[in-house]
Amino acid sequence: MSDPLGLSIGTTNLVATLVGNQPVIRRSVLTVFGNAAPEVGVPSAHAGGIVLSGFVERVGDRVPLVAPDGSSHSADSLLVDALQAMVVATGGQPSPQTAIAVPAHWGTSTMWALRNALRANSTLAPNGVPARLVSDAVASLTALHANLGLSPNGVVALLDFGGGGTSITLADAAAGFVPIEDTIRYADFSGDQIDQALLNHVLAGITAAGGIDPAATAAVGSLTRLREECRGAKERLSADTVTSLIADLPGYRSGVRVTRSELESLIAEPLAGALAALDNALERNGIGWSDVSAVVTVGGGASIPMITQRLSEHSRAQVVATPQPALDAAVGAALIAAYGAESDLQTGMAPGIPAEVTAALDAPASSTFRALAWSQDDDSTDDVVPYTGDVYDPPTTGARPQVQYVPPTEPIEEQRSSWNRLPQLIFGLAAVVAVIAVGGVAVALTSASDATKATDPPKTATSAPPPPPPTSAAPPPSTPPPVETVTVTSEAPPPPPSTTTYVPPVTTTTHFTTTTTPPTTTTTTTTSPTTTTTTTTTTTTTTTTTTVPMTTSYIKVPFVPVPIPIQVPQTQAPEYQPPPYQQPYPYPQEPQYLQPPQFP
Repeated sequence: MSDPLGLSIGTTNLVATLVGNQPVIRRSVLTVFGNAAPEVGVPSAHAGGIVLSGFVERVGDRVPLVAPDGSSHSADSLLVDALQAMVVATGGQPSPQTAIAVPAHWGTSTMWALRNALRANSTLAPNGVPARLVSDAVASLTALHANLGLSPNGVVALLDFGGGGTSITLADAAAGFVPIEDTIRYADFSGDQIDQALLNHVLAGITAAGGIDPAATAAVGSLTRLREECRGAKERLSADTVTSLIADLPGYRSGVRVTRSELESLIAEPLAGALAALDNALERNGIGWSDVSAVVTVGGGASIPMITQRLSEHSRAQVVATPQPALDAAVGAALIAAYGAESDLQTGMAPGIPAEVTAALDAPASSTFRALAWSQDDDSTDDVVPYTGDVYDPPTTGARPQVQYVPPTEPIEEQRSSWNRLPQLIFGLAAVVAVIAVGGVAVALTSASDATKATDPPKTATSAPPPPPPTSAAPPPSTPPPVETVTVTSEAPPPPPSTTTYVPPVTTTTHFTTTTTPPTTTTTTTTSPTTTTTTTTTTTTTTTTTTVPMTTSYIKVPFVPVPIPIQVPQTQAPEYQPPPYQQPYPYPQEPQYLQPPQFP
């Protein structure tokens, strides 16, 4: 069985870590030959072939890269060829236990494009199954937790100072270092920009010393070599305070001295921007510096001492870094390939790195450096005294607690707050008010007064015409006008509902008589002219109680679903019956009609 293999992809470098072997670091440059396998890294002067770079940033881009000879190449295929060349450079055989650490800021489409390109390579996709892709932030945290033992509490801020930019990742240590949000990419502080700033500083010094004018030369190759010299000087200044480089330009060749203070003055401003981006990420997630347990720095730029110093002053938290931060992602990928089940990562427990990898990482340090961080116990010897006690069952059967699955019962109803019940209370009160209003209307319509209750008749004002002057001869006898009798009947319906029957008053007017009939009692006043006096005769009518046929009427009230039944008399008017004692009127007269009540 092959050893687990970890690969990491960076804008500047590609790293491969095979358990038991030395780590391999190569530039992200690929040399393509017509009749040979591609080679990764900076090519030699006599290598020949087509040199391609910049393909890491172009992964997932459908536009191909154009080589100097005019040929087109897919960035996805170039990266897969470079990874295969890294596997060959390790000296090992293709391993099915391979994990590749990709940049944490890559999106889903970029990951999908690389995974599809891996399927076409038998070395990185044995049996058609591509190698596992993991975020380099997760891989780096796995390596540092196994190496240095990060605190399992609080928030860990991971800053990856790479060649193309700075990646900021916030991870929850209590949840197994799960990222809190997507990785933030800050492109204004990168290794390439530091190299360019140092190149401009060197060229400015050459110009000030009276050398050549760099703007007047078109030697692109010379500037490229000087840029590589500046890159090497930057890396050496991480350990030294002073270094020198060779400036070989057309018409000028000299050594240039560069100090660490000069480099720090060049990176002070862009580093402040990266720290501001970190503050914004914490503020956006509502995290204070008191909640940050550690600040972890990885990547090639993390070796610069000024970065660690500024982070410590800015955050007031513990700054954690390994002696070789550029290898952290590849080492973490190797651990994930060996033991990295996804569930094991979530527990926050990472295994120790084997002694062979530890020796490769710690070669420049002392023999006792990190002796407590890396597990160096000799596990080859067995226990010479076997256990002879009683067999017992431990409370758990493994690293994880037992899980009891209970069938679901009923959904748990959450307690509703009083604000949620407020609309129901309002609708309930409105319904009560509507019912009371409808009930009042119904009672008002169905209420009746007592039919036998005595009612004082209204006062009737009768005006008599002035008496005629006295004469000697008596006037001919006059027949009194007929007296009309109006019968008002009212009978209350059977209780409990009482019904009031109201008959409009009827007023009959004669030539000399004004008769007013009250609602319940009718009084007829007849005035007969005489020779000397006026005689007023009051006739009391007889009230006859009869049964009025009733009918049921229904009233529809808004907001009441059922109509309300009400007893009302029939609309047919009673037929007029003359009194039996009334004398027939000798003179023809116009027919009398009931008139509606007249109000003043």
